[in-house]
Amino acid sequence: MESCFYEIDEILNEAIITGVPALIVEGIDDISVYDNLAPDVEFNYEVYSIDNIDGFGEGCDQVIRAIEELNSLKSETHRLDEHILAIIDKDVRDFRLELPELEPILVLNYYSIESHFIAKEIVQRILSICCKANRDLITDELCKKVMDEVSNKLLDLYYFSLEALKKALEPEYESCFSYSYNYGRTKDPKIRQELENKKEALNLFANEKNLTNSLETLKRITKGKWLLDLFAIELLRAINDLQSKCHDNEISNCKPCKTGAYDKCLYRINDGYTNKSLKSLALSQPYFEDLTYIVDRIKQIKKSSLHS
Repeated sequence: MESCFYEIDEILNEAIITGVPALIVEGIDDISVYDNLAPDVEFNYEVYSIDNIDGFGEGCDQVIRAIEELNSLKSETHRLDEHILAIIDKDVRDFRLELPELEPILVLNYYSIESHFIAKEIVQRILSICCKANRDLITDELCKKVMDEVSNKLLDLYYFSLEALKKALEPEYESCFSYSYNYGRTKDPKIRQELENKKEALNLFANEKNLTNSLETLKRITKGKWLLDLFAIELLRAINDLQSKCHDNEISNCKPCKTGAYDKCLYRINDGYTNKSLKSLALSQPYFEDLTYIVDRIKQIKKSSLHS
């Protein structure tokens, strides 16, 4: 069975004829994330993965090449930014001074789209879905407590990320960890020992780049998929710990625990949730604060056409 590909010029023509703008993104997995933002944009748009467009492969460089090609299709009646928006991950382009000066492209503020979903709002939504607790128990204070606990665990990725960044910026550097590795490699004791030996040098590198061991830095330099993997693991662990925290009066007691029925604690997680399902659940969430600038940029497509 032959694969079905779109033609890049056909995508533009379709957007012009129908008045439905087109978003071009880096990969298939990104489509659902951007589709979920549609209710907050308040107009319809179509999302296309670059590797489903004839002549292009997956990734940000291919998206940039597609926009370059579209820009070469001169039109006296239609501006490209009235019909098309490309969205690409930041990766480490800002550190390499390689941010594209090309419109219409939105470069994400963080390493990748997955990085945005490490947020207190996501914690609140997942707790509401996964726990038996009611809204009165899932307070802002509880969500902040859980988020702080999870964030502290995420800092374990800091030196792995510094090492990967240094390698990305200095190809001749002999690194023990790189962006090509998967999250599982962070458990390798040999790599961990090598990083421990390199900490002083990596701290100097971080100072040069004005980086600190913080969640904000991780969102900028850590591969988004690593960050989301660890976030899901630690969030699941934190949720599973809520029952004992309720028993020990470390958080607001639920009604069953107030009466000594600890086995019926409302903070219990519902059956069937794993770190993998929490990761999928996080990515399926619609608009929240960290995505505001993306929604605003998509809205700008229609504003461009109104003012042209």
